[in-house]
Amino acid sequence: MKFQFQTLYFFLLLMIFSCKNESTTIIKHHKYHDKSRANVPFSDAVQVDNLYFLTGQIGKNHVTEKIVKGGIEAETIQTILNIKAVLNHHNLTLNDIVKCTVILADIDDFSKMNTIYHSFFKDNLPARTTFAANLVAGAKIEIEVVAVRK
Repeated sequence: MKFQFQTLYFFLLLMIFSCKNESTTIIKHHKYHDKSRANVPFSDAVQVDNLYFLTGQIGKNHVTEKIVKGGIEAETIQTILNIKAVLNHHNLTLNDIVKCTVILADIDDFSKMNTIYHSFFKDNLPARTTFAANLVAGAKIEIEVVAVRK
């Protein structure tokens, strides 16, 4: 009988504490930081507590609204500069990135992209996935990142 009472008591305590568990997760959808992109149908970044999920960036110069010339190397540089601008807007840096997803229009550009990528990411290397797919606006590369506020 004592064992049954202890078991019942344990399950009652478990139910009480599990029912009081209220979610305190903060989710914020941040509007685009660049005024020229004010009407796009997606967020600049979505913040979940201290994680920032950034919208994928391509090698578009947001002043001229055109993909930069110079091939995969120039587009990779511009793409990462665009990521830095979004991170900076949220008081984050490239060192705060924990995950990158790199999408190439042509997987044969991997080596050239990787050389440029490595010039930006030297010490704190994020986890990374790279694959090839058709990209918007004739872009050769798109990179999306997840950053964490420490």
